[in-house]
Amino acid sequence: MKCGTERHDMGQKCAILWGFVGLVVLIFGIITPTVFNIILHQEMRKMLPLVEGTTTYELWRDLPVPMQIQLWVFDVINADEVMDHGVKPYVVEKGPYSYRLKKKKENITFHANSTVTFRQVSWYYFDRELSVGDENDTFTTINNILLGAAYMTRFEYPIIKELTKLLLESLGGNLYETYTVRDMVWGYEDPLLKIIKDDILGAFNLSYTLDDHFGFFYKWNGSDDGQFTVFTGAEDLARLSKVDTFNGLTDAPFWSTPYARMLNGTDGTFFPPFLDKQKPLFFYSPDACRTLYMDFDRENTVKDVGTYRYTLPVSLLESGRVNSNNVGFCTPNAHFCMPSGVLNVSGCRMASPAIMSYPHFLGGDPEVINGVNGLHPDPLHHASILDLEPTSAVPMEVAMRLQIGVYVSNFSNIRQLEHTRTYFHPIFWFNESTVITDDLAGRLRTELVEVVQAVSVLHYVLPCVGAVVVLICVVYTLHRRKRQRKNTEHPETETDSRDDDPRLVT
Repeated sequence: MKCGTERHDMGQKCAILWGFVGLVVLIFGIITPTVFNIILHQEMRKMLPLVEGTTTYELWRDLPVPMQIQLWVFDVINADEVMDHGVKPYVVEKGPYSYRLKKKKENITFHANSTVTFRQVSWYYFDRELSVGDENDTFTTINNILLGAAYMTRFEYPIIKELTKLLLESLGGNLYETYTVRDMVWGYEDPLLKIIKDDILGAFNLSYTLDDHFGFFYKWNGSDDGQFTVFTGAEDLARLSKVDTFNGLTDAPFWSTPYARMLNGTDGTFFPPFLDKQKPLFFYSPDACRTLYMDFDRENTVKDVGTYRYTLPVSLLESGRVNSNNVGFCTPNAHFCMPSGVLNVSGCRMASPAIMSYPHFLGGDPEVINGVNGLHPDPLHHASILDLEPTSAVPMEVAMRLQIGVYVSNFSNIRQLEHTRTYFHPIFWFNESTVITDDLAGRLRTELVEVVQAVSVLHYVLPCVGAVVVLICVVYTLHRRKRQRKNTEHPETETDSRDDDPRLVT
């Protein structure tokens, strides 16, 4: 557009026109985020609900990203001294032993109240190339069945304790035994369980009630971890993937307070979009038999996509004596609270002395960490992380790191435990991890992240450009008006100056 300068009215019209254009640009820049957010929420409501035909449903049903689980076992190198003299155990970490992990939702059933029921089946495939050794590698650790028998009968009648003592004596087992990685993880036939099943329960035709095999992941391969019913988000995206029931129950019955028993948050596969840094992420974990939560840690970048990084906080495993919210996790009641850093999961593990913690007892009380020599907790290697794209809450990188162990205490009536000190013994820790593929990350960048970034830039640039144009037009208009008033008050000035102009002489 060309503005003439010979006539005052033409300049004024140009100024008004450009001022109007600047005002439009200013207003458009201000309202762009609001309009975009309305459109974005509409698109999210089309894409994210867990219903057939949406992009998210296919990703949710059959996760297309490569997953793996790595195990590190703790090998006790002074077992004889621990058993005979009650000295502190010394452990050496061995690993990783890596498995490729495949997960798929099966038995999917939709309900009229915008929920869906399913079971998630997992398959594990040993990966020798990414492992430090073979599954037949051995390590020395706690005899869990022997310890469990002593633990389960600790409050029983004296006659039951005496029978347990005689049974353990007859077997001749030790508190520490040597196992292969495969046996301890995936299961082996235990002699104590076999005697109980065949000779004791078998005498009453009840042998079918007990499995004579034990392993921490026994029967996990090719099986599911329970039946989830979650909200699809079709009616309310804020409830996307949030748990309604687990195994038909609306709470976790293993704990003693409503807070501890609640099934809060999602199933851990997806989270509702539009993340808020101030709000923790809740999800129910069948492994821990409870709801877990993660706090915002920092902003991060994964494959050129900005993320919010969340971590499992220390407060999650604080003792009920320190954190009143955790009193409900004291088992069997508030008088039996464990120190900070360990979770007593005996209530959902057949009354065994099983505990769960962060690897190397990260964040635990000194008495927990120092109860065993050879532990080196390090947040860089042992903290759990979850990176989510903040708008869609799509998981970009996940590393869930947890440790399995047992609570060991002295039982003077049982030979194998009469010299033992009280401590928390780590058996192994695992890291279940995944990172989004390059293809999915690229699609997320082009279809969402770059669009959001462009709108964010326009939100700042357009108002600035519009304001500058309007300001220039206002200044120009004021200047023209001032000049017009001056010419009106002193017309001879303009006339004289024009007469003196040599270019007007003919």
